[in-house]
Amino acid sequence: MKRINKQKNKAIRILVLAFAFLASAGPVWTQSQHVTPDGKGNITFIPGVRMQVRYEYNDIDQNNDFYIKRMRWKGKGNIFDVASYNFEIKVDNYGKFNQAPQAQLEHAWFTFPVIDELLTFRVGVEDDVFSRNALTSDSKLLFMDRSQIKEALTVLGITDNTVGALIYGRPVGGHITYSAGIFDNLGFNRSGSSSVLARKSQGAMTVARVAADLLDPANPNGSYDDYQSSYIGQGQHLTLGANVANVVKTELGDDVFNLFAWGVDLFFNYGPFSIEAEYDKYREHFTETSNGPLPDINGDGYFVQTAYLVLPKLELAVRYQELDQDHDLAHDIMGGKMKWTSLGANYYIRDHTFKVQAEYTFKQEEKGNEINNDILQVQLQLSF
Repeated sequence: MKRINKQKNKAIRILVLAFAFLASAGPVWTQSQHVTPDGKGNITFIPGVRMQVRYEYNDIDQNNDFYIKRMRWKGKGNIFDVASYNFEIKVDNYGKFNQAPQAQLEHAWFTFPVIDELLTFRVGVEDDVFSRNALTSDSKLLFMDRSQIKEALTVLGITDNTVGALIYGRPVGGHITYSAGIFDNLGFNRSGSSSVLARKSQGAMTVARVAADLLDPANPNGSYDDYQSSYIGQGQHLTLGANVANVVKTELGDDVFNLFAWGVDLFFNYGPFSIEAEYDKYREHFTETSNGPLPDINGDGYFVQTAYLVLPKLELAVRYQELDQDHDLAHDIMGGKMKWTSLGANYYIRDHTFKVQAEYTFKQEEKGNEINNDILQVQLQLSF
């Protein structure tokens, strides 16, 4: 009973915080600009919220789980017509079985336009510039979650949010997008303990990406990460992208290795039809070891997904993906190759702002590592 009451009190505190935020945001939304105390300039503020309520049933836990997959409080605005800012606080997996969520900083950056369309500078906690799938907002994904290879790269600190500085631009009227940056690899900012090896990187992580939009151009003044996995029947897009990432002197316990990753991706849609594919590969090359020479760790993975808008608001989708976290070592060390097939349906009540998603994933592991872990998920999303 004490645990239940504690959970209820936590829920009440989060709801009170959310309502307080929205209550204060109301007048700000309608009057988003105010004069600074020195009276010499203006700062604007636009609030936002993202909430994803999810139902999940998986064969492992055999548990009907209702929880808040993602809860975000956001804010953005303009600073004296010189720069813009963006921040986002998250509380993910609240109420999920066997999880202990905490509030965390998700985004916090300053953006400085230098030359329209050609050069923009950004610094802070931002999206790393690797992988279209990683750069697509979780509010605009075709399926509820990103690919397995993306998650494997996140563990290595290559994808997802990190701290650093980058430049990007969209020349040729938005038909070319480039981005490059230097980042702190947050995946290797962990202190040692009795159960977790010390992880750190002595060298800054360098990442670069280039993409070409051969049909409809991207927004020339948009951001390098404003992708969608579904344009809900709008436009004609053919986007080809490639990215690389490199980190040197990465430490895992007493072992030191260099980490290198590269990937390519493709997206195409024509009216109601869309298809997206991505392949990523990484290598951990050991330069110093405590117990003799170690072989390189080579991992890779890919996914292919396609969708069709059968009705103006109803979209059916299918995705196949594979992940091999090390195809050179014994598979029982890294868990073997994973092969997942997902069938999904999306109902867009109001585009990506308010929608319902449902999917069933068949999970298959390499022979010798099979487990019953298929999963059914249904999600309602509000995002603005």
